[in-house]
Amino acid sequence: MSPDDAIDRILELSAEAHTQRRETTENPTAFHKLTGAVLAYGQALDLLTRLRKEPYWKQRSPGAAMTALGYSSLPSTS
Repeated sequence: MSPDDAIDRILELSAEAHTQRRETTENPTAFHKLTGAVLAYGQALDLLTRLRKEPYWKQRSPGAAMTALGYSSLPSTS
């Protein structure tokens, strides 16, 4: 997965979490759990977009940054 694909996937996951969070206003536990997920997706996006601006980003193989972060692939949505 390329870094740009990872960013796109995180944006999709974040949008899904936002939607689910709006639908779970009557369940405070689920709401707070989804709030944490949204924050985590935001932090991951911040990191990846900052790394993408670095000069060495283009020199590395597409999967190197994600592997360095400890992820060989992002979770699939089921």
